[in-house]
Amino acid sequence: MRTRTLLGAALAVTVSGTLALGLQAPSYSGPAAHTGKAADHRPVSDAAARTAARSYVADHRATFRASPHDAFQHASTTQGAAGTQYVAYDRTYRGLPVVGGDFVLAVDPSGKVTGRSVTQPQVIDLASTAPTRTAASARRTAKRQVGRVTSASEPELVVFARSTPTLAWQTLVVGTTKNRPTKLTVYTDATTGKVLDSWDQVVDGTGNGYYYPGVTIGTSSSGSTYRMSDASRSGVSCANQAGTIYTGPDDAWGNGSGTNLETGCVDVLYSVDKEVDMLSAWLGRSGVKGNGTSYPARVGLADVNAYFDGTKTNFGHSQDNARQLTAIDIVAHENGHGVFETTPGGSTGDNETGGMNEATGDIFGALTEAYAANPNDPADFTVGEEADLVGDGPIRYMYNPSVVGDPNCYSSSIKNTEVHAAAGPLNHWFYLLSQGSGASPASPTCNGSSVTGVGIQTAGRIFYNGLLLKTTYWTHGKARVATLTAAKSLYGTTDCTTFNRVKAAWDAVSVPAQSGEPTCGTTGGGGGGACTKVTATGTATSRTSTYKPSSTGFSVTTAGTIRGCLTGPSGVDLDLYLQKKSGSSWVDVGSSESATSTESITYSAATGTYRWEVYAYSGSGAFTLGYDTP
Repeated sequence: MRTRTLLGAALAVTVSGTLALGLQAPSYSGPAAHTGKAADHRPVSDAAARTAARSYVADHRATFRASPHDAFQHASTTQGAAGTQYVAYDRTYRGLPVVGGDFVLAVDPSGKVTGRSVTQPQVIDLASTAPTRTAASARRTAKRQVGRVTSASEPELVVFARSTPTLAWQTLVVGTTKNRPTKLTVYTDATTGKVLDSWDQVVDGTGNGYYYPGVTIGTSSSGSTYRMSDASRSGVSCANQAGTIYTGPDDAWGNGSGTNLETGCVDVLYSVDKEVDMLSAWLGRSGVKGNGTSYPARVGLADVNAYFDGTKTNFGHSQDNARQLTAIDIVAHENGHGVFETTPGGSTGDNETGGMNEATGDIFGALTEAYAANPNDPADFTVGEEADLVGDGPIRYMYNPSVVGDPNCYSSSIKNTEVHAAAGPLNHWFYLLSQGSGASPASPTCNGSSVTGVGIQTAGRIFYNGLLLKTTYWTHGKARVATLTAAKSLYGTTDCTTFNRVKAAWDAVSVPAQSGEPTCGTTGGGGGGACTKVTATGTATSRTSTYKPSSTGFSVTTAGTIRGCLTGPSGVDLDLYLQKKSGSSWVDVGSSESATSTESITYSAATGTYRWEVYAYSGSGAFTLGYDTP
């Protein structure tokens, strides 16, 4: 790589508006080092992680809503922080791909599965896998969802299992809608022809254009020709709208003009370089894609917009056409969509998933601004603050989304909210986790609580490791479970300070507790109680399950609290699960998975049939299970 300080003075940029709002650089302090068993360990090998995951899946098929006709295929293994590996699986049913059937397991450095994330809500049981609507009719229906069609794929027969499993055709349509590029995946019912769902791979974003004078960027050379292509950061380059990478006779780039596209590429390369470096230094991720490479960029888009389309980022200009939309937070936002796309589960989902994708872009924008620490662009939690895109200032306020009319708090209506507005609750959660409710600027909570932050770097690690448990049709509830799992994996269970702050931040944006979410501390499921109403004993054998009081379970006829307390011999690792019967299968609704034989669960139960599963993760021996029912 060849680098040189760039020549040319940039346009003057005022930051007085930011200072007048009282914004300050985010805190970088994280919690003190924890002593949990997963901390400070080298990761388990890819092969060992896959073996542990495969064994866990074989022993817990009911947890994954598996039918006798389901098959699971390893999709990827991604290294997270604190030595945790995230093993993702895809699913087929009678040989057909299952959309929404994917899941992810977290494997700690000792080779133990410590968390899981599943989207599919019920066991697939289709009467037939023979479609009654043709692929041609599905293709016609899919094409009608796009304004101007450039191409449409041959439909693929799949099982759409995001809700009630349905035989469906999946079609990718490429074109434009309302002068905007689109790559729309459409699912149509293979029996009725009805559109079940669709999602767009092209993700919009808007923001400001900056000029970063006197910076160095990664470039390359061949003979006497220099290129705006980073030789040390694979995949990073900047081109015009025709895809031609900018070249020159020397390694000096840009003239400081807001309308000069080469200058726009200076901003892009500087911003991407900082983001790639941040991903590596703070999160342990190799490139935006996570496989050592990143996305190319283009400037000069004739639109007041910027977007990511699954293959590249593209940047337009401000409404007054005075500057390019190539500030750090905008560039990092678009590449943040690339992180979302290339973590397990991809970008498939509804408006709630889309809103979380937008918030992910904003979060990576804030993280990169903080990492770069460039005095011309002070770190903050607003989006597009310097551009004044259309004369209205920032387009989003992470610390208080309602400033521009976006929701601060999660509700069921998020699924019907435009995706940029739907970013509000997750953006708000990240600010509260990072800075706390009493920071400057102050952040109102939805439940009137006070929240203490953990610092932006720690918040970023927790959020990113939560993304590594992402599945299709990602929801705020699933993100709550995933980030609590990540906090527990990253910082252990002996000091629950960070874990409890993650939980408090979710409570503060009205994302409620989820069935089976992890707990922290010696009380396992998180609650008191004597666990003396019923006592059951048994013998656990390594890598097998024992069910109490029997495999058929017990009935709860009045809603209330179920508590379970498990004790076993020293040196044996037992895990405890509370399962509820759902149709013909059993679903985990509570879990306690420490590295000991002492576990406990407290669960607010509705009426139904339940049972306890005692799983011997390692070792064998006698155990005692006490439990109380409503």
